[in-house]
Amino acid sequence: MSETVDTEDSESSLSDNAHAVSNQKPSKHKKLHDHHHENIFISKNVSVIPMPKIIDMKHSTLLLSDDFSITSNQKPSKYLKIGLNRYSKYISSLTGLSIKIHQNLPPSKNTLTIDCSSSNSGEDTYPTLGEDESYILNITETGSYLSGPTLTGLIRGLSTFVQLIEKDASSHKNYIPCVNIVDRPRFPWRGLLLDVSRHWMPVNVIERTLNAMELGKLNVLHLHLSDDQGFRVESIEHNLLHDRKDFFTQKDIQHLVEFAKQRRIRIVPEFDIPGHTTSWFIGYPELATEPGTYQIGTTWGVMKPTMDPTKDSTYEFLDSFFREMTALFPDEYFHIGGDEVEGSQWRQSPAIQKFINQHNLGNNQGLQAYFNKRIQAMLKKYKKIMVGWEEILEDLQIDRDAVIHSWKTRESLTDAVRKGYQSLLSNGYYLDHLQSSMKHYKVEPISNSELQSLNKEQRSRILGGQGCMWSEYVSQDTVDSRLWPRSFVIAERFWSPYTIDAEKSFNKRHFRLNHLLDKMQTGVTHLSTYKLKLETLLTNSNKKHVLLHPFIILADLCEPNGMGDRSDTHRYNANTPLTTLADALQSESETVWKLENLSIDDKRFRDIFQAWSLNHVRLQPLFDNSEKNKNQQLWVQDVEQLSKNLVDIGQIGMRILDYKSKKILHHDKNNSMNTWTLSHWISHHTTLLKQLENQVREVRLVAVRPVRRLLDSINTNT
Repeated sequence: MSETVDTEDSESSLSDNAHAVSNQKPSKHKKLHDHHHENIFISKNVSVIPMPKIIDMKHSTLLLSDDFSITSNQKPSKYLKIGLNRYSKYISSLTGLSIKIHQNLPPSKNTLTIDCSSSNSGEDTYPTLGEDESYILNITETGSYLSGPTLTGLIRGLSTFVQLIEKDASSHKNYIPCVNIVDRPRFPWRGLLLDVSRHWMPVNVIERTLNAMELGKLNVLHLHLSDDQGFRVESIEHNLLHDRKDFFTQKDIQHLVEFAKQRRIRIVPEFDIPGHTTSWFIGYPELATEPGTYQIGTTWGVMKPTMDPTKDSTYEFLDSFFREMTALFPDEYFHIGGDEVEGSQWRQSPAIQKFINQHNLGNNQGLQAYFNKRIQAMLKKYKKIMVGWEEILEDLQIDRDAVIHSWKTRESLTDAVRKGYQSLLSNGYYLDHLQSSMKHYKVEPISNSELQSLNKEQRSRILGGQGCMWSEYVSQDTVDSRLWPRSFVIAERFWSPYTIDAEKSFNKRHFRLNHLLDKMQTGVTHLSTYKLKLETLLTNSNKKHVLLHPFIILADLCEPNGMGDRSDTHRYNANTPLTTLADALQSESETVWKLENLSIDDKRFRDIFQAWSLNHVRLQPLFDNSEKNKNQQLWVQDVEQLSKNLVDIGQIGMRILDYKSKKILHHDKNNSMNTWTLSHWISHHTTLLKQLENQVREVRLVAVRPVRRLLDSINTNT
C-alpha cells in the first residue's frame, strides 16, 4: 500500500535574500512532436535533468521506508553491481535510509527491481558511440521497476531514479512520484571538455567531474591534455614531454578510464598539434619550426611556436607518440586539436616555403592540410578516428571519416555535414565565458533553419556536442562552481527531444540538481566550500563572526564575469592565484533567481530592499583604513564599491515600491525627481541599474535583476 504525500512546497519564510519558488502543481499531459515526428507525452512537474522523452505521470506517490531494497532479477555483472552499490550510497545520502542490495527478491512497494536479463550477457565492455542508452522506469504504488537493454541504459535509469526522490517539507518523509518513464537520448555524443593544461586539474577533480556527469547523463569527457602552458600525461617513450610536477601518470589515466567506464562515460584525449605546442618543445626542441630554447607559456592567446610539418623526423616522433597514447586511451576517437595555428614561423622559414612550393601546397593552409592528412593516416593505423577543431576543414584533403568540431561558427557545423563529415557542436556552449544557463539553453543543437536546409542524412551526421571549460581563469579549487550547475544545460539540450518545452522549469531543476551533487556526496565541492572561501577573504579574525553574514549577503547577489572581462584587466597569467572575490563566487546566483520568480506584488520585497540598503553599514568595518589595503589585495575586485552599489539598488527598489503603492516618484517631497515625467523617471532608473550592475570589473552585481523586473512592470502598465 502506498502513501500519498503532500508535495506542495511548505517553505514560507524568506531566508536572507530570497524565497524558494513553490513546486509546480501537476499539469495535464501535453502532446508534442520532436523533429523525428514521434509522439511524446510530457508533464512538467518532474524535477529531473535531462527531461525524459516520455513521461506518464500518475497522481500518487510511493513512500520510501527504512527497509528499502534494490534487487536484480539475475546476477548483476561486475559493473552493474558496482553501479548499484554507488547508487545505493547516493540514495542513502539523500534519504538517511539504509539501502540493501539483493538478488531475486519478490517485487514489493519498497523495492526497486532491476531487470538485467537482456543487459547482462558478455563482459562489461568499454562504452561506444551510439550504443543503446534507453531505459524504462516505472514507479507504481506496489513497487519500482527499471529495465534497459544495456548496462549503460540501466545506469542512465538509475540517474533518473535518484533524482526523482523528494523529501516532504513538513513530515520529512522521502517519497517518489508514481510515474512511467520511457527514455532515450536525442544525440549519441553529449560531452564536456575540461582543459587541464592551462591550470592543472588533478585526479580527484576528474573523478568528481565524472560523478556529476553521470548524474546528468553526459557521456564523453574530452580532456585537453597539452597546450603552450602544460603537457599533462606521462610519456614513457618520450619522457621529456610531460610537466615534471603536475601530470597524470599512465596509471592515473588507466584509473580514470576505468572510473569513467563504470559510469558509462568515454574519455577522449586531445593533444593539440601543430600549434599550441610550446610544451612539446621544452624537452624536444627539434620538433619546432624555429630552433632554440623554449620555456613553458605563462600567458594566454595564440603563440608563435609551431611544429615543423616538413621534417620526416616530426612524423617519426608523432608516430611513436601516438602508438603509446592510443594504447593508453581505449576510445575509438582521438582529438588532434588543429586550431589557431599562428603561422608566422612557417611564412618566415625559407625551408618551409620551399617545401610548400615543391609539393604544390599553396600556402600555410595547404601545409596544415598536408600535416592533417598524414596524422589521420597514423591514427587510422592505430584504429582511431581523428577529431579536430573546425580549422581542419579548411582544406578537403582529410578523409570523410574525420569528425569536425565546430567552435568558432555554426556555419562550420552545417558546412561539415554537407561535405560528408560528421560533426560536433561547441559553438554557443563555452562555459568559461560564464554566460547564464538560459543563454546556453536557447542554443539549439539543430536550429529550425538547419532542420529545413539539411536533409535527414546530413542531420544524422551531427553526432551531438560538448560544453567547453577552458581553464585560463579556472583552477582546481574553482572549477566545480564554473562547471555546475550550468553544464546540465548541455546534458538536457543533447539528450531531451527537440520539442520538449522545459525552459521555464530548467533553472528550478538545475539548481535542485546542483544541491543534490552536494547532498549525495559526489565529491563536488563548490557549495560546501563557498562560505569558507568567503571567510578566507576576511582578514580580521576578531570581526569575522560579525562580518561574514553581511559579506555572504553581498556575495550571493553577485556573479563573476567570464574570460573576456578578466582578460581585459591584464593582471592574470598562469602563476596568478585565482583566489579573489570573483573566484569565490558561484557562477549563477540562486538567490537572485528565486527573487526573480517571486510575484511582483510580493510583500517581502520591501524588507529585502531595506536590508540591502543597510548592508553596507554592517560591512563598514571592512573598509576602515586600517583594514582596507590588506583586504583589497585579497579581494582584487572593488568590494567597497559593490557594497555601496547594493545600497543604491536597495533604495531604487524601495522607490519603485513607493511608486507602485503610492504613485510617488520620491519619498522626499522636496526632491526634484517628483517633477519628472514617469517615462523620464523610468529611463533614468533603467540607466542607473545598468551602471550599478557593471561598474566593478570582473563582477556583475545581479541584485539589479529583480529590481529591473519591478521597474519593467511599471513600464508595461503605463
